[in-house]
Amino acid sequence: MTQTTTSPNSTASSTASSTGSSTGSSTGSSSATESSGTETASGGPAPSTKPIPAQQVQLERDIQESFGGKVSILSPHAWRAFGLTVEVARGDALSVFHELRSNPKFAFDMLVDLTCVDWLDKREPRFEVVYQLMSIPNKTRLCVKVWAPEESPEVDSVRPIWNSANFLEREVWDLFGVVFKGHGDLRRIMMYDEFVGHPLRKDYPIRGKQPRVKLRIPELRNTSQDMHKEELVSLPVRPSASRGVVGSSVKGS
Repeated sequence: MTQTTTSPNSTASSTASSTGSSTGSSTGSSSATESSGTETASGGPAPSTKPIPAQQVQLERDIQESFGGKVSILSPHAWRAFGLTVEVARGDALSVFHELRSNPKFAFDMLVDLTCVDWLDKREPRFEVVYQLMSIPNKTRLCVKVWAPEESPEVDSVRPIWNSANFLEREVWDLFGVVFKGHGDLRRIMMYDEFVGHPLRKDYPIRGKQPRVKLRIPELRNTSQDMHKEELVSLPVRPSASRGVVGSSVKGS
C-alpha cells in the first residue's frame, strides 16, 4: 500500500498559487469591466471607443492645409467624434470665418450658438468667445474659440456672415460686455437700457444695486371699479326640522 504525504509547505504554496491566480484573474476581469465603463477610476470620462467619422478626419486635414498657423487645433475633447475644437487669433478671426462659410470644402452654413466664458484671475486674455458652427451639407461640427483681453474686450462681428449672430452677439455684449465691431445694432437685449455693468462677469457685485428708473408706460387707472354690479339677492333660509330634533334629544339626555 502506497501512502502519499503532503508537506505543509507544498500545501501552502499550492493554496497561495491557486488563491493568487483566482484573485488575479478576478481582479483582471473586474479591471477590464471598469475600463469598459463610462468613467475612469479618477472620475473623469473614459476615452471614447467610437470611430471618428471620415468627414471629421477630412475636416481636420482641410483646416490644417487651408489655414496653416492661423488656426490651432486644441487637444481632443470628450465629444471629438462629433466635432473639432480650434483656436483662432482675434486678428485672423473674421477672415477665417469668411472662409469657413463660403468655401464648399467647409460649408459651415449655420451658426448654432455663440457664447462667452469669463476666466477672471485664471487665464489671460480674460474673455473667451466661443462659436459653435455646423455644416449641414458635410454633416460636420466645429467649435471655434477667440480670445479678447480685459483692457479691450472686443472682436469682429460675424453678423454679416451668419445673420443668427444678431441676437447672440447682443446677448454676449449685454451680459459680458464684449463688444462686436461692425454689428450695427449692438444694444441690450436681456437687461434694460439703464442697467449699469454686465451681470455675468465674475467681478459683478452679488449685492449690487441698480439705479431706479421711471416707468416708460405710466400705470393706467383700474377701470374695474367702474363696472356696473347688480345687487345681490338674499334668499330666505328655511329652518331645518332635523336641527330641532337633534337639539331636543340633546337636552333630554
